[in-house]
Amino acid sequence: MKDEIQKQKELQELIEQCISKKRKAQYKFYKRFYSSLFAVCVRFAKNNEEAEDMLNEGFLKIFDNLDKYQATGSFEAWLKRVVVNTAIDYQRKYKTTEHNVVEYDLLPDTQMPVEDNNALSKMSSDELLQLIQELPPISKQVFNLYVFEDYSHAEIAVLLNIKEGTSHWHLNFARNKLKEKINSLN
Repeated sequence: MKDEIQKQKELQELIEQCISKKRKAQYKFYKRFYSSLFAVCVRFAKNNEEAEDMLNEGFLKIFDNLDKYQATGSFEAWLKRVVVNTAIDYQRKYKTTEHNVVEYDLLPDTQMPVEDNNALSKMSSDELLQLIQELPPISKQVFNLYVFEDYSHAEIAVLLNIKEGTSHWHLNFARNKLKEKINSLN
């Protein structure tokens, strides 16, 4: 418990130094959160280079807005939300996704069971990430936001400017595509 209090105190000091624009503190902050935030960007990007660009833009936004963080929730969750929003903004700005969104409210949901969970259990996280990156752009965004970032369909709809039913459809589509790919590996 004492260690946790000490870590929180050190983090608060680091944040204050970053707000004061101290370069060494910003570098330490960058190194401390790089890995976890890069993992978020990789899920949204086409490749590692694009993920790096997203992450760097995310860190710039974080440093510009650190003084606006209110310690009402987890600091790490706040960082992730800034980076997720930056990744989506990046994709809009550079048009890395095709926003030819068709409204799928009237299409039925389909459920396809994974035939053998053995194939999934043998996959590395890198292999699974590769399968996710092969999803169509909007389906990939919805899947990442819902599954990894814990956004609701209502939040996703607002963020991506789509209908809530379309968010449901893209999530279901992404899950089914992943199940197909995993089953085909068997």
